This record gives sequence, structure tokens and C-alpha cells, in this order.
Amino acid sequence: DNIALQMFSENQEFGALVITTDFGAEPVLDAAQGDLDLEAEDEFELAFDDFALEVDETAIAQDVEFIEVQPQTYLAFITALKAIYNQDQFADQFEFYPIGMAGMMESSMDIMIQSGLLLGIGVVLLVVLLWTLFQTAAAVIWPVLCIVASMVWVVGGMTWLGIPTSQLLALSAMLVLAVGVADCVHVMSEYLYYRREELNHEEALSKSYEKTGVPILLTTLTTMAGMGAIAFGGIGQFVVFGITSAAGVFAAFVFTLFVLPSLLELWHPNPGKETTAPTSLVGKIWYIATLPFRLLFIVFRKIGLSWLFTAAWLPPLLARIPKFSFQFRGLIIIVFTLIFGICLYGASKVKIDSNLVDLFREGTPLRITYEIVDTHMAGTSSMEIMMDFYEEDALSDPTVLQAIDRLQEVIESKYSHLVTRTNSIADLVKSMHKTMQDGDQNFYTIPDDQQAVSQLLYLFNSSAPEDRQALVSNDYARSHISIQMRNAGSVEYAELLARMQQDIDAAFSGLSTKYEQQKITVTGSVALLMQLADVISNLQVKSLTIAIVIISAFLMLALGSFYGGMLAIIPNMLPSVFAFGLMGLFGIPLDTDTLMIAPLIIGIAVDDTIHFVTHYRMALAKHGDLARAIKEAVLQVGQAVTFTTLVLGICFFMLTFSDYLGLAKVGFFGALAIFVALLCDLLFLPALIYVFKPKFGVKDAITDTAPVLGVSS
Repeated sequence: DNIALQMFSENQEFGALVITTDFGAEPVLDAAQGDLDLEAEDEFELAFDDFALEVDETAIAQDVEFIEVQPQTYLAFITALKAIYNQDQFADQFEFYPIGMAGMMESSMDIMIQSGLLLGIGVVLLVVLLWTLFQTAAAVIWPVLCIVASMVWVVGGMTWLGIPTSQLLALSAMLVLAVGVADCVHVMSEYLYYRREELNHEEALSKSYEKTGVPILLTTLTTMAGMGAIAFGGIGQFVVFGITSAAGVFAAFVFTLFVLPSLLELWHPNPGKETTAPTSLVGKIWYIATLPFRLLFIVFRKIGLSWLFTAAWLPPLLARIPKFSFQFRGLIIIVFTLIFGICLYGASKVKIDSNLVDLFREGTPLRITYEIVDTHMAGTSSMEIMMDFYEEDALSDPTVLQAIDRLQEVIESKYSHLVTRTNSIADLVKSMHKTMQDGDQNFYTIPDDQQAVSQLLYLFNSSAPEDRQALVSNDYARSHISIQMRNAGSVEYAELLARMQQDIDAAFSGLSTKYEQQKITVTGSVALLMQLADVISNLQVKSLTIAIVIISAFLMLALGSFYGGMLAIIPNMLPSVFAFGLMGLFGIPLDTDTLMIAPLIIGIAVDDTIHFVTHYRMALAKHGDLARAIKEAVLQVGQAVTFTTLVLGICFFMLTFSDYLGLAKVGFFGALAIFVALLCDLLFLPALIYVFKPKFGVKDAITDTAPVLGVSS
């Protein structure tokens, strides 16, 4: 009974091969060994006649200290293990399902490899979008080179500093890719605009950075603030994600500000002259590489579908937005406010339910393994009830052991839908007692005499000191009950834990008089999951609040107006609330990965807002006319904002194909929120400006918008 389910399934179709390693354990030299204050061995013969026990007199119990185990250790171990069990003599007869940290690390590595492939596809789509927007080789190659270099710096820096990687590395790389593209697109859009205005290369480059330099700096700072809000939560892997992402965004800023201009000096675009054969080596390579696409473009142009490969459809659409947002400004504000209210209600319904196994897509090796162990074996989760009675030999007291035994019976009977087995020092004593009585099942009990219990424990310690030390402390004051459980979500675990705590209190309440200082606590993977749920709840509010406060401060500083900064932050709150609202309305729980959506999205969405309001403020200061400033901002920034949204949205959407559903959900809801942010910037924000007429410190600005837009007010 002690090994059923633990070592084999009920139908004996599945069996377990347990491998114990010493990873992370370092022996403590000259460790003091505790002495057992028990009866002498010759007294045992009085209690148990005709019993012989072989004692390993060379066995020692050694203290160890634990150090952090690097993922590479587990990966090397699982690789060596697979090389053994994949041999024909084993593989022909058995199917192996590795579980534990080694199996988890292997799955994590598989996810990172898959994410690298998705990232590569994202880069290809990036090249296509940049070519569609700019139609010039240099404006595609140099931005991509700068962005890829930024990602290499991040990954290489993590490796060089010895920072462990995780599945979130893909999200960090996608973020750097997307934000870097946004910076480069704004610079190149302005540069090509001035080149078409007949400015030479030096003048166009100077004016483009003059106009975009400050907004790019501010967008870098706000995105870093969003990532910093995630890191501020204090959860290990998210601290790493937040810091590395912020560093990557800063690296993209440095490459955009310093490296991109240098590369443009080597080879710069010549709008309207790209159809001629290139003369530079890089240009020739690009010309040859893109020749099939050029031929395809010719075919599409012949059949009237060339607009699919150009951005010619966008300027006419953008030209209609200022007039549309003015005419329907009231309706736009009402609709967006209504959506905000509905999503806010949905966000209030979001539940926190983290389930590690459910974060892997169905059919993945890890999920299959966990489902087999949960269905046929003793389960994949565990919980420990730690007991400290603060008195020597308390755990040789029959009343204590009987209380432990009764608690185990209650747990196994009441929670059998999740609990598969329990084990404690009480089981050991009962088993030893039965063995001493020639295996008579009637003696599978705890002796009522403390001396008899002490004798049984002495025999066990003499034969297996290391096993004894894993079960009970040297002074017999501390021990634990191990509970093996099936996998479930944190909500179901929380309900179980609340009920089980009442059973624990009831089981040990009768011992409080004799052991006044007794302390019973619950730990293990299940208890940690419960604590993590509380952390997620607090972190969700904390990270979003920090992000909003810091980003609002940056907006107020950039616009030189408290009123304008508060007005600009409103459209940027909607995308995050929209994502959480959909999760709440459709019953999608919040877990350790999706908690990042709010600060992540608000840190990204505000970038386009900064570019829009900065151009609006400069145009307002130049012309002193609100309507003209909006019109100019939409026409100058709208195309770049639209394409950066496409790039950001596609990059995030690529993550939805990940086998790790934590990344997939972040990618899906992140992409939706980014497209909502575009609508907020092009429709909601202009409507708010038309209604509230912020002047951003510009005196004597004309606020009568109707004459400029050609409509009646």
C-alpha cells in the first residue's frame, strides 16, 4: 500500500523509475551530528523477542547546504538520460515520460527554440511591411540591422552576465523588435518626407532627428517605465524580464540615435530613384535578393492589385480623419466611454487562477506526461504540513503520532478527488510495528507506550539514518506530513486549503495544552501557488498604478501642461482595460504571464500618443490654430503610427502560435490592445482635443475648428 500509485498504477500499465540527484547540494564539512536520547539497544530485546535487524554501521547522516541549480545542469542531465532510454533495447519495450525539474527545463528550452522560429518569421514580416511603407532598400535594411543588433545585445548581455533565460525571453525579444521598429519608422518617415521636399541627405537627416528626437526619447523612457513597473513586482522571472526588456528598449534607442545615421551615411535612400540599378555592393545584393518580389509586384500591378504592396491607400484615409473626428466628436467620445465602462466591468470580473500544466498547449510532451501521472499515478503536485512542537522527543509521543494519523485519514477520505496519498512518521511507526510482529496486520497501529515507539524509531535510524533525517529532525521535535495530489488550478486549491486548515486546527487542538508552542504550517508547491495568487493580485494593481503615474508624469513634462498630460493618458488606459475586460467577460483567468499585459500595453501604447501630441503641440505653436494642428499631426504622424501599430500587432500576434499558452495569451490580447490603441490615437484623442481644446501653453491659439475643416460647427 505504501508504494501503490507512487511506483505503479492500479492496472500496472504505468510504473515509476525514481532518480535521486544531488544537484545543488554541497556537503557541510565537520557538521555536528545530533545525539539521540533514546534507550539502550539491549532493552529492545525485552519488547521484541526473536527479531533480527541488519544495521548498516557505516551509514552516516551528513548535513548539506543548497545552492541554486542552473538550467544547463538539468538540460545536460535529461540529455544524458534520454541517450540511455532511447536505446533500442529500452525504447522497443517502453514509452518514457520524464517529469520533474529536468523535464520542465527541457520543455522550457523547446518553447524558447520555437519562439526563436516565431521571432524569425516576425523579422521576415517586418521586412515586408517596411518595404510596403518605404519602397526603398536602404530604408528597410538599416532599420532591421539596428533592431536585430539591439536584440543580440540583450541576449548576449544576459548570457555574458550569467542571467538565466526563460520562456519570457521571446516576449522580451519581440518587445525590443517592435519598439525598435517604431523608433526607426518614425525617423525614416520624416527623413523620406524631407527628401521628397527636395532637401539633400544632410538637411533631411538633421530635420528628421530634430523633429523625432525628443518624442523617441520620451517613448523610450515611458516604455522603460512600463517594464520597470513589471520588475518592481519582485517575482524573480518578471524582474529579469522587466530589466532585460528595459535594457533592450534603451539599446534600440541608442542604435536608432547613433548607429542608424552612420549607416545612412554609407547608403541612403533616394526617393523616386530606386528603380534604377544600384551602384553600391549592398544595394546590388538587395536588388538581386528582392528580384522575385519585384516580378510579383509587376504581375499584381497588371491585374490592379498593386495597392496590396504599397501604402498608397493610407494617405487618403488619413486625410478624412480630422473632419470625421470633428463631425462625430460627441458620438466618438460616447462610444469609447461606453466601451471603457463595459471593459472596466469585465476587468472587475477577472479571476486569478494559475495552473502550470494548463499553460502548455494540449498535445505537448509536458502536458501529456502530467496528465498521465495525474490520471494513473499519485499525481504531480504536493503539499507539506510542517510540524514543530519545540520539545525534544515530541514525535515519539504516541498521542502526537495518533493525532497525525487521524489527520491523514481525514485528508485522504474528505479530499480523495485531489489527494492520492499521504505519508508521515506515523506511517513509518505503524509499518515498523507490524514488521516487528511478523507482519501481522492487526499490529499496523501506533503503540500506546512511548518507550516502544522510541525503540522502533531507534531501529529505523540505525538502519537508514539518511531516510530518518529526511523525515524527522535529530531531536524529534520537527517533522512533516507529505501529501501527494493531482494537478489543479489555484482556485480549486484555495478552496481545498481553506477547508483543510480547519481539519489541521481540529486535529492538533487537543495537544495545545501539552505542547503550548506547537506550530503547524503548510508549505509545498500547492501552498506556494496560493501565495503566488495573492502576489499576482497585488502586483496587478501595483504595476499598473506605477506605470500610469510614471507615464502621466512624462506626458505632463513633455507637453508642458498638467491638463494636457491628463487628457493624453486617458486614451492610453483604454487598451489595457480593454484587454482585461475581454478576459473577464469571456472567463479567461489571470495568471503569472497575463498579469504583465496592463503595464506592458500601456508602456507601448503611449509611444504613438507621444508622437501624435508632440507633433500636435509643435504645429499648434507654429500656426496657432487647433484644427490645423490636428490635421497636420494626423497627416504627418498617422502613416508612421499606423505602420508601427501593424508591426507591433503582428509581432505580438506571432506569439499566439506558441505552445506555451502564457505567451500565446499575452500575444493575442497584446495585439488586440495595440490595435485599439491606434483607434484611440486617431479617433478618440482628436475628439477629446476638439471638445476640451487644450492649448499646451500656446497663447492666443485659435480654437474655432470649423473653418479649417470645411464644416459647420
